[in-house]
Amino acid sequence: MSAPQTCDFVLEPADNDRLANLCGQFNEHLRQVEGRLGVAVSCRGNRFRVVGEAGPVQLAGRVLRHLYREAEHGPLTPDRVHPCCRR
Repeated sequence: MSAPQTCDFVLEPADNDRLANLCGQFNEHLRQVEGRLGVAVSCRGNRFRVVGEAGPVQLAGRVLRHLYREAEHGPLTPDRVHPCCRR
């Protein structure tokens, strides 16, 4: 098994409402991304870190950026997050 990869990124613009929408209540959306892609996601404000195998880490970064854009247009739900996490 290869060493875990890390991807650090910042979601801009920093918007607390969008970040809360992205993360979900009690970080449920982040946990959903983690479970579906087999990665670990952590965040502090608009700074995110994804750790895991290289392919899933890169995919998770793309998914989180996409969901952040979507969060500007309305509330995210687990049903909206789920299809974005396809391998």
